[in-house]
Amino acid sequence: MNTLLHIDNLSTDIQLSDRIIPAVKRVSLQVHQGETVALVGESGSGKSITALSIARLLPDAGRVTSGQVLLHNENLLAKSERAMRSIRGNRIAMIFQEPMTSLNPVVKIGQQIIESILLHERLSKTQAKQRCLSLLDAVGLPEPARNMAEYPHQLSGGMRQRVMIAIALATNPELLIADEPTTALDVTIQAQVLALLKSLQEQRNMGMIFITHDLGVVQQIADRVIVMRHGEIVENALSADFFKAPQHAYSQQLLNALPSMEKRGLKLSDHTHSVDQQNSADFSQQAILKVDHLVVHFPIKAGVLKTTVGHVKAVNGVSFELNPGRTLALVGESGCGKTTVGKSILQLLSVTAGAIEFSGDNLLALKGEQLLNKRRDLQIIFQDPYSSLNPRMLIGDIIEEGMIALGADSLASERSAEIDELLHQVGLPEDARNRYPHEFSGGQRQRICIARALAVKPKVIICDEPTSALDVSVQAQVLNLLKDLQNKLGMSYLFITHDMAVVSYLADDVAVMNEGVIVEQGSVQEVLTQPKHAYTKRLLSAVPHVSTG
Repeated sequence: MNTLLHIDNLSTDIQLSDRIIPAVKRVSLQVHQGETVALVGESGSGKSITALSIARLLPDAGRVTSGQVLLHNENLLAKSERAMRSIRGNRIAMIFQEPMTSLNPVVKIGQQIIESILLHERLSKTQAKQRCLSLLDAVGLPEPARNMAEYPHQLSGGMRQRVMIAIALATNPELLIADEPTTALDVTIQAQVLALLKSLQEQRNMGMIFITHDLGVVQQIADRVIVMRHGEIVENALSADFFKAPQHAYSQQLLNALPSMEKRGLKLSDHTHSVDQQNSADFSQQAILKVDHLVVHFPIKAGVLKTTVGHVKAVNGVSFELNPGRTLALVGESGCGKTTVGKSILQLLSVTAGAIEFSGDNLLALKGEQLLNKRRDLQIIFQDPYSSLNPRMLIGDIIEEGMIALGADSLASERSAEIDELLHQVGLPEDARNRYPHEFSGGQRQRICIARALAVKPKVIICDEPTSALDVSVQAQVLNLLKDLQNKLGMSYLFITHDMAVVSYLADDVAVMNEGVIVEQGSVQEVLTQPKHAYTKRLLSAVPHVSTG
């Protein structure tokens, strides 16, 4: 194999106002033509800073302090910025994690791709337009001519990511750097994007650096695995060797943190401490939550007078039951109606038809004080903890606010003691109460959201994708915490997700949604091992599995 990229002793610092952070420390690696190298590790391990150092796209506070980055023996670190502009997008291309922050929201898709082509290729506008159509067709967009005339917000997440791939591949780069390109995608869209990247790479003999913390994706796409921690490489191995016998303790910890059916009843990342698989709740009790033929339609408005011209049938006749002390996973692709169901149960959205019974009461018939009282027993944890925490409030005040709003009759001193106990329960220090949300990591913020939900002692918690954007080890901490709390307190969870590995580890029962309806439901064992519906089979077939040993 010909060496495409050679990095030798690369070090990069980030200059903060009061200190210097060594983000990348003496990193050395190679990428060959046609090879995929996966950079894996938790947030803050230095993966993305390494990639930005290669492309010379560091933020103003970043500075490469030593080392070489050789592209076909040309040292990129010695190039002028003008020379790098001709290399970026031409010989080196990047795909970023969130396409909506990379695409211009007020410029049509076709115009953005054509602009990239004209910047690097000597083509006429007509030729560039034809190249754009070919690229959109190559990345699998359904109607390239129509998609060219659309704005980013008119495309789904998977389609926007395909547009980013089209832009990156527009000039036939020698090296593609993909930074978490599938993290926020459904399993089926993720599988399509991975297959597309692999196919295009083989056609073009392109080298690829794939940055991710998803080891299932790594095993599916990588030839070589490089594990980073605290800015350093701790393991560099062929993919097959890595998954068969990881050498470094940190690599082993990452693999042990992966949720699976086999690890039910065990603590993730620590198989020596068992957890009771069954909690103390009496499963023969009557269902605590019953949803019966739930319908939620959103009106489509048009014209100057905003006349209703139709409806989006987001939820169209959903029924299920949740028993005390159990976890029901509501799974499906984005747009299937999962989150709408969760918000409708909490009365955060208007219900078109159906019934929702909670602890024997019809929630849809309750108003004002009666509904508020029920909300003490029914809480939610949102997907993005940072957007659901007030950035200007201290953590203690955020937790106490919910207690006061929902009618806690305890004294201020008693509430203070309860907050200390809650923070201890979710594994945070007492001094966390006097800090702001931005001072915590993603996993810690999610723990704060769990503490806030627990503050009013609920019977049911709706968990809306609470682990989808977390690193594998942080995800393991949150899942272990939810499991432990359920065992101790007998709570029930409605767990909304598209991550089948999490479902297999945490859920007792599963309901599969597609286009606003439940197409299959049953015990986790039945649905995941003997699926009956074609849609469920398609979801499961798209899940990347990690096999070890």
